[in-house]
Amino acid sequence: MNKRRVIFFASFLILLFAAGNCFAKSLSIQIVQKNAGKDVVWATSYLFEQNLIDYFFSTGNIVSSSPVWIYDTDEKNKGALRAALVENREGGMDFLVRVEINYDVKDSSNPEAFLLDNVKEVSWKSYSLRTDLEVASGTARPEKVTSKNNNEAGLADFAGLVAYKISSGLKNQR
Repeated sequence: MNKRRVIFFASFLILLFAAGNCFAKSLSIQIVQKNAGKDVVWATSYLFEQNLIDYFFSTGNIVSSSPVWIYDTDEKNKGALRAALVENREGGMDFLVRVEINYDVKDSSNPEAFLLDNVKEVSWKSYSLRTDLEVASGTARPEKVTSKNNNEAGLADFAGLVAYKISSGLKNQR
């Protein structure tokens, strides 16, 4: 009798896990850092990447990331996109989400600083890896920057808002 319960319980867990994965999306996030003349990955780019990964993972998705891409030219950027599409399709992912952070570094050019003021705009494009077609996109700009939100917590809040908007765009995609 005890053996039957163990088998039943194990079977139930396996089915529950399988059913949960039927509805999970798998996506890869790639941050594109766009700040002219800079060749170092900024702390803000890493913070955005980590917040996006945490958001999607906590909402039940399977998440990976590609290395941060430092924008150079349109031609090289298109080549990096093609490579990321191939790499993630071969990796079995459903979507690639490229998030471009446009920096405005007139007030600070410190790559280690967590300043919301340095982020001019964040735009994203989500691609289906079944078709390589763009399925969603959007743009967000930080709200009014004050001394209270021009820090790591303010950046994390903004990244959370961006993650929510990206997720909303992918909601009906399969």
